[in-house]
Amino acid sequence: MTRCYQAEDEVPFNYSPLIAMSQLKFSTLIRFIFLSFLSGGTSFLFLTFVNRVIGQLMTQGYAAITQTYTLLFLLIVVLFIWTRRVLALAIIRFSQALFWSLRKDIIFLVLKSNYQQLSHRKDLVHTALVRDINMLTNASLNIIQFSTSIIIVVACLVYMATVSGPLFLVSLLVILLGTGLYQFNARSNNAYFKKARALEDRFMFYFNAILGGFKEIYMDTKKGQRIYGTKIAHIAGESVVNQEKAFVGLLNNQITGQTMFYLLIGAILLYCGAAWNIAPTDTVSFLFILLYVLSSVETIMVLLPNLLQAKISSDRIAKLQADLLSEKPLGELVDLQQVLGEFETIAVRDITFQYANATQGNFEIGPINFTISRGDVVFIYGGNGSGKTTFVSTLLGLLLPATGGVYYNDFLIDEQHGQSYSSLFGVVFSDFYLFDEFYGIEQLDPEKLAYYLHLFEIDDKVKVEDGRFSTTHLSTGQRKRLALITALLEAKPLLVLDEWAADQDPYFRKKFYTQIVPELKEAGFTIIAITHDDKYYNCADMRYKMEDGKLVQEVEPVFQNL
Repeated sequence: MTRCYQAEDEVPFNYSPLIAMSQLKFSTLIRFIFLSFLSGGTSFLFLTFVNRVIGQLMTQGYAAITQTYTLLFLLIVVLFIWTRRVLALAIIRFSQALFWSLRKDIIFLVLKSNYQQLSHRKDLVHTALVRDINMLTNASLNIIQFSTSIIIVVACLVYMATVSGPLFLVSLLVILLGTGLYQFNARSNNAYFKKARALEDRFMFYFNAILGGFKEIYMDTKKGQRIYGTKIAHIAGESVVNQEKAFVGLLNNQITGQTMFYLLIGAILLYCGAAWNIAPTDTVSFLFILLYVLSSVETIMVLLPNLLQAKISSDRIAKLQADLLSEKPLGELVDLQQVLGEFETIAVRDITFQYANATQGNFEIGPINFTISRGDVVFIYGGNGSGKTTFVSTLLGLLLPATGGVYYNDFLIDEQHGQSYSSLFGVVFSDFYLFDEFYGIEQLDPEKLAYYLHLFEIDDKVKVEDGRFSTTHLSTGQRKRLALITALLEAKPLLVLDEWAADQDPYFRKKFYTQIVPELKEAGFTIIAITHDDKYYNCADMRYKMEDGKLVQEVEPVFQNL
């Protein structure tokens, strides 16, 4: 059998936020480093200036303070303001660019995903967009203080070495010891933060369950109480204990570091200076710098928790991006009717599909053989759980069959052209989403729009202004009418309706089957409808029954009194 048309050259993405983001990071990295050095260097320059003036005052008195010192002081202050402002503006612009680039990146990858690979990642995507990206953005705004503090600490250590070698070695030993203790204890704290991120995923899963199933919860409040009491409350309690351990660990690290610094200052002030015959002026200068180092280290310690959490969020975003990229990308979108000719037949041959997971249980459909030709009206019915929606999802290309294949005009549809095949269908799902405007329709036909609004008797409820519906706050049946009108205006050759008439009143249900369906058939639409309206089964050209995952064509027509 001839396989589907293959494009000679695979067309790459027209836009890749991943590449754009990497270019953004590379282009700003050198600038940030330079500005950070300037900002930290200016702070250190101010520190050394003050230290020098104090030394002059101690040895020569106020007479040592000349106009030159005043001019130098003003110059340092101006330089400090300029460097800090330029760095802050650069960081703010970078953080906002990072925020929206990551959002666009994830949404772009979502739109390039197929239905199956995205369906079990919805909660991860939601958490990444709502929490992780905000965490990264907030952390990027703290880089100013963090990087400046790092530079000040390094510069101060170098300066301290020039003031007194012995005192510097003792101080360096204490700093290295404190850093080692911090890193040792930070491992367990980091594990707590990772667990916190996993708990956040679980929380978002059940929170989305409450929002998505609120109608069911409203009808039976025990459902909501159960989710809240056994799931959310448990997660909250576990998260409180976990976060408490994480932040107490960080607090202990901070207190340990501060205590070591205080002991160092006390030792230098009360013992080392005298024992090692260090000049009092050098001891004062050294302690002055050491106090400034302590302030910068405390700033680093305060910011580290946010940066650690941002690192975890960054890892989660990177993993989500890698997971989405690891799946086979959707092929180039082509017009199959231009490539393979206008739609004549679609044939499903020996397809099977199986659910085998905790949420769907073990359920299999098939093998199924099914053919529909241009202009046919096909009704599919069957009990709940019989496999109707699963079969239609495989027919639409939302679910990939385990075996068998779908053929368009006798050409096998492969994964590379699955989305091109899916674009042949206009669909109104049972759990449909009504968009606020006609996305994807380049040129809206106002005459057809007016005609369909009148045909579906909703022209007195909704107007279309600049391609947008004036309102979507309607009954479910009326919203389904708008969704069907949208599908019709897309002018797809095939129309799939999943329990569309179930939410219509008896009058309009009769009008739909006896007037609208024949009119759509005459207009050239091929219709596949999942329906339980046995009173109108005679309106179909073919009728299929789904039972226990098997699709069987009903041969004898059913006639009812209409």
